[in-house]
Amino acid sequence: MTDAQGQTQNRVDTNTLADWSLTIGEVVAPFGLLGECKARIDTDFPERFSRLKQVCLRDARGNARLMNILGARLHKTQILLKFEGVTTIDIAETLRNHVVQVRARDAVRLPRDEFYIHDLVGCEVVTRSGRVLGAITNVLRSGANDVYAIGTGKDEILLPAIKDVVREVDLTRRRIIVTPTPGLLPDESAEVVEANEVETEEIEFLLAASHEIPAEQGETETT
Repeated sequence: MTDAQGQTQNRVDTNTLADWSLTIGEVVAPFGLLGECKARIDTDFPERFSRLKQVCLRDARGNARLMNILGARLHKTQILLKFEGVTTIDIAETLRNHVVQVRARDAVRLPRDEFYIHDLVGCEVVTRSGRVLGAITNVLRSGANDVYAIGTGKDEILLPAIKDVVREVDLTRRRIIVTPTPGLLPDESAEVVEANEVETEEIEFLLAASHEIPAEQGETETT
């Protein structure tokens, strides 16, 4: 169906679009006079835009609609999207600040030992001796490696996501096993582990350009 301006409307009950929760971009402005939309890229895999046929556009209130994509092209550090039925700058303007989402099951498959941030957030972090440190509240990007933020406020713990600290990531059980090095925990000097006690593997963490984020908080496709 189309509205009075001729814009294609694929509105669906928001509840039926719950699975369209992985954010890969956000419309930031119209581009040109023919209805193209300029979008910020929130995924580590910008090439995926060229393969998309349909996306969910969701506004700040959670109202969602499915939109067919007629074209996508890179423009500097952003992506230009042409949606079916969006033929003028005025119509494109109505899509400003809508996040661009795909289904969670369509997230780009990652190599072994690479994880999306939204999969790590909420995981319980436990030391090898069984001490529960808390749940991951954020994953911070730094120059050398990512950093896990555990807890909040004055009780927040920051752990570097490096092989000497992160021993096991079990997304099924939502649990991460760590061996903090001296000085990382606020109330103890260290948790010492013999060098030959555990086989270490380098674990890399990608924060997905599609920060593919959940609908309510913005789960993005970033690793």
